[in-house]
Amino acid sequence: MVADARLARFYGVEAVESPRLKMKLVERTVLANPNSDLKILGESMTGRVHTETNTDRQAGPMHPMGAQRERHRGEFDRRFVHEISRQAGEITKDWKDGTIVLVAEPRLLGLMREPLRKALHQGIELKELAKDYTHLSAAELHDHLVVSGIVAGRHG
Repeated sequence: MVADARLARFYGVEAVESPRLKMKLVERTVLANPNSDLKILGESMTGRVHTETNTDRQAGPMHPMGAQRERHRGEFDRRFVHEISRQAGEITKDWKDGTIVLVAEPRLLGLMREPLRKALHQGIELKELAKDYTHLSAAELHDHLVVSGIVAGRHG
């Protein structure tokens, strides 16, 4: 599976009866983060960040809006990671062994490790690659995974 903060794409491996190719990746499921298109607090319609000015010295210290935005973004990401992990657990619920390859942007990969391992059966191996490949086609994704040494080549 490949994921970023907006999208998670789940693939399966299929055997191909061809003298040139022995397997291919096929997209099975796509999850979209329902919060990825929301404006994060503090952002205006023009995309410029709002700032706060404290003109009342007795009001106390102001908390930066950037910290609030990051907390909200982090919560949205944690919810999406939970949904991705739940979907992976559902897909692999009948597996006794096998391998899941997780390719995700580095920050999301860090958030996903623990929930995903909890969702998978103990006999399932988890391989990881810290890249954002959600924009690639199935064939391009497979070629990148071969070059990185994560999976074997498609050619027989």
